Amino acid sequence: MAIQVTLLSVRPGAAHHPSLEAVAQDYLQRCGKTLPSTARVFRTEKMLMEFINDEKRAGAALFWIADLGGKSLDSIAFAERIREARDNGIRRLMLAIGPADGWSDEARKSADLRISLGAMTLPHELAWLVLSEQIYRASTILQGHPYHLGH
Repeated sequence: MAIQVTLLSVRPGAAHHPSLEAVAQDYLQRCGKTLPSTARVFRTEKMLMEFINDEKRAGAALFWIADLGGKSLDSIAFAERIREARDNGIRRLMLAIGPADGWSDEARKSADLRISLGAMTLPHELAWLVLSEQIYRASTILQGHPYHLGH
């Protein structure tokens, strides 16, 4: 059974820039049946956390956050974490980019995994795009597709 990935974001203002949104959505749609992926934007961290809590209560769900203090994973290790979750019966993986001023202590404690995208701080929209591509890359790694090789 496939694991459903949802890329979440906290953005109090307007949605992501249309051109970046289009590229990110393209990556997520390419995941196909191997790693079906969608995206959702919340106006506040509180709204996002209410969604996460509901999903976790429903069972078989994990919540991972992008966080400067998180674990650094290369693309293969990221794909392996997703494979392990799937093989252990997880049906939903929610991967989130937090508010511009950082995650609250509550959100950090609630996260099943904190992932660092690197030592540099990235603009919100760039982090969104990077994670959407990494989700797609993970789907190709899990399929044994050559996309990952040499990139």
